Formats: sequence, structure tokens, C-alpha cells
Amino acid sequence: MQKEKNVHKMISKAKSLFMLVLVYFVTMSCNTMKINPSNEAYEVINSYYGSNGQKSFAKKTVDICQYTKGLDNLSAWQEANNDLGNYDRPKVDFQSMFSNEEFISVIREFVNQSTVQQRLDKNKLNGNIKLSQKAKSSISFPYIFTNNGTKYALMYEETYEGPESAAGGITIFRFEDGAWEDIFYLHLWIS
Repeated sequence: MQKEKNVHKMISKAKSLFMLVLVYFVTMSCNTMKINPSNEAYEVINSYYGSNGQKSFAKKTVDICQYTKGLDNLSAWQEANNDLGNYDRPKVDFQSMFSNEEFISVIREFVNQSTVQQRLDKNKLNGNIKLSQKAKSSISFPYIFTNNGTKYALMYEETYEGPESAAGGITIFRFEDGAWEDIFYLHLWIS
């Protein structure tokens, strides 16, 4: 009887260990995503490195949880980004979005923060970014630059709902037909 209990305990421990290893490898695969070199996003990010001269993304992040009005466009693309296969997203006009009355206080908060350099790997864009854990939802204002005559913007965003649910990523926007359209969303890490 005792032997049987020991065998069941060993089997249970082996199953737990197997599941732990499986979860680890699944998480590692989520935390790292290679971008196809022929992808427009790859070219844009390489252009960002070229114009910046460093392998880091300069970001200042602001908490958007406290703001509810005037965030319709932002909410729309954030929700659309939950489905990575959905690239038919609403166009966002940053100029008007970040100039309304509500965002003036956000901009003040943003300007008063120090810039944080987030290290990125241009070939792999791994999950080398730490969550601030200060806000449930936060964004960085876009870094705008030109590549081959086309205007692009990179925006970093993160969501933190506790140690079990945290995610972050970079959205790449392209300026086309007088508006900003988000063309690519890259998860940097999921935990």
C-alpha cells in the first residue's frame, strides 16, 4: 500500500514537472518573436535603429487608466490589437488625438517624466523590457521618423493586471492618405 502511494506521488511530481517545463517553453516562445526580414515592420525598425544610432527605444510612459473621454480611437486600435490576425484597423490621427483638452494634462505629465531607454534586439525584438507595474494601462507617445520617404511612428504600450497577466508591445503606424494607420503590432512579452 505504501509503495503504491509512493508511486502515485512520483507520477504526480513527474506530471507537475513536465507541465512546468512545458509552460516554460511555451512562455519563452511567446516572449520572443522574430520578424521576417522581408516584412515592412522589420525594415521600419531597422530604419529606427539607423536614425537613432542605438539599440534602444526611448520611451516615456503615461498612465491612461484615469482618462476616459477622447480615447475612442486609442481604445479601438488597442482592442483590435488583441486579435493579431486583424489588420483592418481604424486609422488614428495622432495630431488631433493628442491635442484635445483631456490630453493636455497627459502631455504635461509625460513631459515631466524622465526618458527611459528600453533595450531592443533589432533582429529578434526579445522580451528585454520590464513592466513599470505602476499603471494598469500605459502608452508612450509615438516616435515619428521617415523611411524611404514614408512617415512612420513607433508607439510602445503595456498593460499590467498583476504578476499573472502582463503584456507589452510596439505598434508601428504608417502615415497614409492624411491619417495614421497601425500596420503592425508586435508583442514583446507575455507573462
